[in-house]
Formats: sequence, C-alpha cells, structure tokens
Amino acid sequence: MKVGVQNSMEPVGQTTFWTVFTLMSSVVGGCVLLLTSHASEPKHAQAAHVSRVSDLEVKTSIIATIGEHNSNLLDELKVEIRELRTEQRQASVEILRAIEER
Repeated sequence: MKVGVQNSMEPVGQTTFWTVFTLMSSVVGGCVLLLTSHASEPKHAQAAHVSRVSDLEVKTSIIATIGEHNSNLLDELKVEIRELRTEQRQASVEILRAIEER
C-alpha cells in the first residue's frame, strides 16, 4: 500500500469513450462537410452581381431625386401656407373692424 498517493481519477468506461469519440467525430465531420459544400460559392466581393448593383444604384438615385423633388414641393407649400395665413389674418382683422363699426 502506497502512503500519500491516491488515484482519484477513475478509468473511463468503454461506453463513455466511444460516446465522446463519436460526438467529436460528428463535429469534425460536420465542419469538414460545411467547408467543402460552401467552397464553390462566391465570396464577399464576388457574391454581388454587377447588374444587380447597377440596378440598385439607379433605383437609389431615382429615389433620391424624388425625395429632393418632394422636399422642394414641401418648401413651396410651406411658403404658400404662410402667405395664406397672412391673408386670412388680414381678412379677419377687416371683418372684425367692420363688425365694430356697426
């Protein structure tokens, strides 16, 4: 009997060993399968098709133009509304003066 030395680790059972081995093999096989199945797909810069990018650029410029046009129309409408408010105030003042004079 050895004094001071204790073997606290129990030996790994055969079922545990094969279970862990099977799981690790499955993980490694899945990674290899994933890498090889996606190897033929285009990468980052190559993934974008040039015609689609051109179409998107054209659509974006059209949307920007429409947005700018709408912004200009909105500015014109704001000016017209201010002018209408001024005219309405003047008309209201004239109506109130006419009522007071009676």
